[in-house]
Amino acid sequence: MLDLKTHLSLLAMSFVTWGFFVLLGLPDYYQHWPLMAQLLILPAVTALYVPLAPWLLRRFPNRDHRRNALWLALYLTVPLFLYDVIYIVVIGGDDLSFVLRYWYLSFFYVSFWIQFPWLASRMKD
Repeated sequence: MLDLKTHLSLLAMSFVTWGFFVLLGLPDYYQHWPLMAQLLILPAVTALYVPLAPWLLRRFPNRDHRRNALWLALYLTVPLFLYDVIYIVVIGGDDLSFVLRYWYLSFFYVSFWIQFPWLASRMKD
């Protein structure tokens, strides 16, 4: 089980990560980007997490990388989805169908649940 400090650190990391991607996508959270740029960001962010996820997993207080990968996926998907709902729906006046228009965000709501456990299964320590 993770301690409170680890949960709070993961939650803070999720907010900082979300904030970075919001700032990068201003003014309209990547909607103004050409389709090709939106398509290219998917493998770019996925590739970024190939070394980053194992690095993060090694910083957990235990060595249960597979279980920790699920925690990492949880904190980088569920809070980000909730932040997106607040930003896009509550503040922006959109509705939950944003998950279709902002498909590049929705991709990561799912892909991290596959990518992080897979990367954890390949870790040697």
